Amino acid sequence: MNNFDLESKLKSVRVPERTEDYWKNFPAQVRVQLHRAQPVHELRESRLPQFAWSFGLGLACVLVSLLVFNTPLKAASCAFSQKENFVRQQLAALPGHLQTLMTDEHGLHYLVAEKE
Repeated sequence: MNNFDLESKLKSVRVPERTEDYWKNFPAQVRVQLHRAQPVHELRESRLPQFAWSFGLGLACVLVSLLVFNTPLKAASCAFSQKENFVRQQLAALPGHLQTLMTDEHGLHYLVAEKE
């Protein structure tokens, strides 16, 4: 349907006749119907962006804390490597007739056993 057909159809329809009271009450009726007919629109946002931001922030905090507080990890790794070097030195110093190096709560000890 083009504009000309639409205009001709609209002009062919007769206007309904209304009383004077109808036109006096018309604005009030429109206001009442507008207030009654307004639907409540709730915007439901997706929680995915919020989750992504919070996950990213949490991951960044963990990484920063690991970078800042990794000095205990370095100290522990240094202690392990020093103990390893000490054990290697002690094993290298063992004479041929000693078989085992023993460690307990008092430290590192030789377990003397003669070879048969």
